[in-house]
Amino acid sequence: MRPIAIAGVAAVAVGLLAALDRGIAAAISPTSAVVTLLGVLGLVQGVRYANARRDRRRLLTEPGEPERRAPAAVPGSALDERIAQVASPGPGGYRSRRDLRDRVHEATVEVVARDRNCARQAAAKAVDDGTWTDDPAAAAFFDTRTAYPVRVRVVAGVRGRSNYWYGLRAAIDEIERIDGGEP
Repeated sequence: MRPIAIAGVAAVAVGLLAALDRGIAAAISPTSAVVTLLGVLGLVQGVRYANARRDRRRLLTEPGEPERRAPAAVPGSALDERIAQVASPGPGGYRSRRDLRDRVHEATVEVVARDRNCARQAAAKAVDDGTWTDDPAAAAFFDTRTAYPVRVRVVAGVRGRSNYWYGLRAAIDEIERIDGGEP
């Protein structure tokens, strides 16, 4: 070990002993000259370190490019796009509408069976005959024998949307209501 390191370790040890035992602290009674000398040594050491830092070359770092977030898929966005495509008044095809109706029908049967605590067959019968809801537009969406309410047909005609779109929207809203507000 270097002599300065040994002197430093000894000074720390004496300081700890002086803190623990007042008798040692009374025996080491520094005069004002010793305290002044220690202060000047500390000041000289500080100036020496400051001068050593002044001569060093400063290097700046380049922060680089920030990371870009990868686009994440939003749950349900594919279904939303499909609903928008199928429910538009343009040619979307009967088959696409029927497939989407079947998909929503399955979800509705699941929700009704869970809500009423009944078998899937009983829930499917309730959905098919329209007794699963009080909303006539939602009931008409699955029951082909029931016509959409006049209000829905008039609004659909005025706004340029299909009855199918309003029935689909009403069925989905009713599913959310029955399922406790969870989409």
